[in-house]
Amino acid sequence: MSRKDEAYEYLRNKIVINDFHPNQVLSENKLTDELNMSRTPVREALKELESDGLVSLSGRETIVAPLTEQDVQEVYELRSLLESYALRQSINLIPEERLAEFEKAFNDAYHAGDWDAYLKVDTAFHALITHLAGHKRLQQFLKILGSQTERTRHVNSNNPNRMERSINEHMEIIKWIRLRNLDEAEKALAYHLQQVYESVRSYLNYVN
Repeated sequence: MSRKDEAYEYLRNKIVINDFHPNQVLSENKLTDELNMSRTPVREALKELESDGLVSLSGRETIVAPLTEQDVQEVYELRSLLESYALRQSINLIPEERLAEFEKAFNDAYHAGDWDAYLKVDTAFHALITHLAGHKRLQQFLKILGSQTERTRHVNSNNPNRMERSINEHMEIIKWIRLRNLDEAEKALAYHLQQVYESVRSYLNYVN
């Protein structure tokens, strides 16, 4: 991994898990000290984060992008459209054994009460739907939304009831994929994404 990539992964993770808060000003000098590297890879990483929509660069200042209700709505409307399209391409390609593996992984993380482990399973499951058919342009579009999607996933960890609801929603999606029932699988996926959006929106209304 290059120094730029190392800096990018570190900073991206800090923003996604909310260690760097929305509207926080990031000091380039402090970041170079923290990462023990020169300015160039840090600056390049910040430019990539700007492309991801996670920071804004204004003169010498770097500011963590705010997480607004409008931003969340836009991300989830786009995500719903793209994932629904992906599901139509992949529903008949997903092997039964992969569905069984995800059922077990979801349940293991849920019963352990491990939100970080649950999020990893969640991310991998949606990647299975969106990447299995191998549509490169679709994957590129989803990558642009990926950072914002991960950010909102972590916001959901503040909702004590969200994991239980989420696992029920995912079991419903898996059930209809297993039956190769596209109409019901699409409805279940759309309902799940809407519930994620509503949960994040409620949290933003609470903290703002």
